[in-house]
Amino acid sequence: MPEAYSDAAANTEKYLIFTILGKHYTFPSRFISEVTAFEKVYPLPLLPPYIRGIINRYSVPYALIDLGLLIRETATPEAKVVVLKEAVEKLAFLIDDVVDIIDIPVSDILKFEQGAEWDDSTDIIESSFEWHDTDVFVLGIRQILNRITTDFEA
Repeated sequence: MPEAYSDAAANTEKYLIFTILGKHYTFPSRFISEVTAFEKVYPLPLLPPYIRGIINRYSVPYALIDLGLLIRETATPEAKVVVLKEAVEKLAFLIDDVVDIIDIPVSDILKFEQGAEWDDSTDIIESSFEWHDTDVFVLGIRQILNRITTDFEA
């Protein structure tokens, strides 16, 4: 393998770009196990509205998070689900559709600093990058977990 190619590959990360209510979001693909069609959800009582319930993936329960409700307080259509790798967390996310899988140079990713202008709708976004003249927001899995924990403690 040519040295220039290996250097370029080492400085990129693969992202799955998807839409939620018409806006572009992403997770690094290294965290994703699969994307599947929306299936049966088993609701659970006394949870925040953005936690739709549990889905079953190969006999393993995953909490289904409605990112539209979490980010924009509008329910996401029941279309597709992004399932995280079990080693990361037993979480799945309701999305509109998958747009693309791309490699992004690490230098193109703009980290967000949380400040006074942040609110509940933006606290789970950790960075962004531009793709086809569109801003794509990188969602932070740890930030999502912190948000869920905070909502349970409230």
